Amino acid sequence: MRKKIVIVIVLIAIALLVALIYTNVSVETDYTPEPEIEEEENRNTSVSLYFEDIETKTLQVETRLIDSKELLKNPYIKLISMLLDGPNNENFESAIPYGTKLISAVKDGDVLIVDFTSEFLASEEPEAKANTIYSVVNTITELKEISGVKFLIEGKEVEGLNNVFARVK
Repeated sequence: MRKKIVIVIVLIAIALLVALIYTNVSVETDYTPEPEIEEEENRNTSVSLYFEDIETKTLQVETRLIDSKELLKNPYIKLISMLLDGPNNENFESAIPYGTKLISAVKDGDVLIVDFTSEFLASEEPEAKANTIYSVVNTITELKEISGVKFLIEGKEVEGLNNVFARVK
């Protein structure tokens, strides 16, 4: 019986101590607000563009941060226009021959049909032609909705370009 009384007294003492600490301790929290994300920062997205390495003549990726609103209207035309404008990296060059213009870019299912001017075929070397084609294919198939690219030259199918090119991994 004496043991029960001691336990009850100890429990009461602990309860009083906790109550005393709880009422006497003021809870202060330092709140540091997160910096607000600017609307412009919130709209940025990265895109991958494929250009030719000047030394190795292989395709390399150049990642750029652009305003995602620029991709809303027609992402295909925007990405191809960026390819035609050339790389920002001084170690890269455009794989697409100088003077090439994009006539149209139309999505047909999961394939993008692109129509270029005749300058697109200016490269004579097979490796250079492959880089020209896959610069466009690899860039465009970064978009989830596109699995392949079909090429037209001034509205016409060209032998060797009349099939759908898929990304080379």
